[in-house]
Amino acid sequence: MACLVCVCRLFLTFVNGYGLKMSFKQEKAEGLTSVARSQRRTQPWLSHFMMSSLARLLWGVLLVICFLRIGLDLANPYFGTGKPFFTDFTSFWTAARSALAGDVVLPYQLDLFFDAQVEQFGRGKAAFFYPPTWLMMMMPFGLLPYEAAAVVFEGITLFACVFVLAKLAHSRSVALAMLVFPGLLFCILHGQNSMLNVALLGGMLVLLEQKRQILAGVVIGLMAYKPHLGVLVPIAFLAAGLWLPFVMAAVTAVSVALLSVLVLGFDAWVAFLEQAPLAQDWLLQQHIPVSKFASFFALLMSFKVPIWICVGVQIVLSSAAIGAVAWAWSRKGLGIAIKGAVLVSAATLMTPFILDYDLALLAIPLVLLYRLGREEGFLPLELEACVFASVLMLYSRGWGYGVDVTPIAFSSLLFFSLAIRRAVQMNSEVIGSAKAAPGHLSS
Repeated sequence: MACLVCVCRLFLTFVNGYGLKMSFKQEKAEGLTSVARSQRRTQPWLSHFMMSSLARLLWGVLLVICFLRIGLDLANPYFGTGKPFFTDFTSFWTAARSALAGDVVLPYQLDLFFDAQVEQFGRGKAAFFYPPTWLMMMMPFGLLPYEAAAVVFEGITLFACVFVLAKLAHSRSVALAMLVFPGLLFCILHGQNSMLNVALLGGMLVLLEQKRQILAGVVIGLMAYKPHLGVLVPIAFLAAGLWLPFVMAAVTAVSVALLSVLVLGFDAWVAFLEQAPLAQDWLLQQHIPVSKFASFFALLMSFKVPIWICVGVQIVLSSAAIGAVAWAWSRKGLGIAIKGAVLVSAATLMTPFILDYDLALLAIPLVLLYRLGREEGFLPLELEACVFASVLMLYSRGWGYGVDVTPIAFSSLLFFSLAIRRAVQMNSEVIGSAKAAPGHLSS
């Protein structure tokens, strides 16, 4: 484990090495002098090592480790325990097959749904807590055999995720380096949709930066299948006065829901709403191991803390997330990059029902903070803290190996704190520049 941790600490080494080269090219194109560069950038000790060939070699080693771990999962049905690879995808695929067969209610009847999984795979305890909109989206994959469907789904969403991260980072090399980010690996091993969440939420930020507000609203509206992860987006839009994407997101979400009614009928929605309270019960009654969750609510539960304290801590964190997003997105002088880092990191703190693979979302604040540090200078210990927060994610069940208690929730808190710190610093600079501008009247 210690060896893995040491290697994994170096994955951002590759990121910074390639990204730094790109930033020099950008600065040269902008006509910045060497003096201006030194004024804008501080050089963490990591950045010097990140430029070396050894750093790239170590990134390659990390990538091989990731491929080997995925390879073990792919081989499991044939040489291991017989458990299907990308296990959670069995839920998506079984639900899609039942819908194609005309039984749209089965995915929301737990016992019968588990029986259907056992019939297909010889085992099955993967629940389907998604709305019918997601069921409708999964139906094309039900036309394929399981193995092909799982690989195609994860491959498509991985490509979309990396493509969007490249746009956010302004660097393809940085995005490729993110292939070894723990959150993405967790998503693939579980056969989950977290990389699609990254693509949609990150895509919204890319489109907002490009001033394409209608498309930004449409893209985030497609993520309505995960409402608890996108609940802060309307707050951000309202705080920033972005009415057009706000309306388009609502129109898109409603349109997709109506389309699912046409495709699946009302019965699917009735069954989903009747089953919805079970999702909370699964957390409180620990049907899913509490160490699978990535929230402070679950972390406290793992220590047998009274439920009222767990709820109180979650309320404090959720309130802080809402306040931070409202503040950051209301600042006219802040760019979408830092606003996006605050929004996405806050989203991972907002809900108690977030699992280790959902922290693939932290790839967004990571690449945005790195981009801002590269362009404007890293704050003291900022890069080191990003590395630490990423490495911390490895001590979890995301790898597919059991641990009783995981500190993974602190990764979300660290990225959130780093994003807020930089937002406050950037806002102070904006205010200072405004006061120093010619014509400013001081009282």
